[in-house]
Amino acid sequence: MTHKLFRSKRAIAAIIAAVLIIGIYAFRSPILHRVIEFAVNHRLTNSTVTNLPDGLHVGLCGAGSQLLVDPKRSEPCVFVLAGKNLFIVDAGNKSTQLIESMGFGAGEVKVVLLTGTNSYRINGLGQLLNWNWMLSRNDEPTPVFGPEGVAEIVAGLQQAYIADSRYKISQLGANALKSKGFGGRSITVKFSSPSELLTIIKSPDLEVMAFPKDRFPEEPGISYVFRYKGRSVVISGDTAKSENVQRHAKDVDLLVHDALSPTLMGFYIDGAAKSGMTNVVEIFTKMVSQHATPEEAALTATNAGAKYLLLTGITPPLQLPGAEGIFLGDAAKQFKGPLRIGEDGDMISMPANSTDMSRSSIISRF
Repeated sequence: MTHKLFRSKRAIAAIIAAVLIIGIYAFRSPILHRVIEFAVNHRLTNSTVTNLPDGLHVGLCGAGSQLLVDPKRSEPCVFVLAGKNLFIVDAGNKSTQLIESMGFGAGEVKVVLLTGTNSYRINGLGQLLNWNWMLSRNDEPTPVFGPEGVAEIVAGLQQAYIADSRYKISQLGANALKSKGFGGRSITVKFSSPSELLTIIKSPDLEVMAFPKDRFPEEPGISYVFRYKGRSVVISGDTAKSENVQRHAKDVDLLVHDALSPTLMGFYIDGAAKSGMTNVVEIFTKMVSQHATPEEAALTATNAGAKYLLLTGITPPLQLPGAEGIFLGDAAKQFKGPLRIGEDGDMISMPANSTDMSRSSIISRF
């Protein structure tokens, strides 16, 4: 009797489930409409900027380099959220898409800072400035800080997008788009000595500083320091092992440091040589000499007393199983604190006036 009752209940449950499935399928279109409506409304009315606690939040809107393809890592881009102020350091090819997919709005970007004039650091800058203009309703162009050459970059992008801006204004009207906020406003950061630490932005709670690469003045490159309510981060940009980075990263909470593996790059160099691509051999060999290894970045972090090391600008791509272990080498022995090979979407959160740190991945596919 009990067995029959059990079978009866299972049959009833199956019938109810079938009816529900049929009902959902029959009304799938209106249900889907409501789901999409809710998701779009949530995306447009909620920003990561407003949802995060007060503090310094640093994330990767591009954790790779210019070399080949890595599905987890796009060209260089770092965001820094200090309180409610969103800064972008470098703007690689997928910057705008990744910024948006991490829950920020391109119109929320206050300032762009370039660590160099390399093409892979500006490939997405035009799109970012264009979307920032359309969404922000700024009364003036977005400030773009950078080394010598930034003025030519911004002027070139202005010229490239000016016809598009005229078309948009004529079609959408001046109420929708402010012509005076179009594009970027270049600000060249100039140093008087190789050891100079220059304050470029300052408010009661925030200070943004810049210092030159060790190859100054031969290479026009900049590293940046952000300090906000007791928290700090240094972003190296492309660099070999650097005394300047080590000096200015003293006791920082977070060091975001580019890294290249000579071991893995050796395979690319050998392959290019066997294919007779002598120019590529020369390019790759030069790249190896201009970038710190993961071990060197780890040693810099240790000597500086940094609390967390986030590796970015990852070169070469790490597509095969086990590649990350080869890439790191002995870095974990050189630096005993938290160490991560960055991926697109990574974010390190540092609440204001605290010692707490946490990592999350905030990338969304919607």
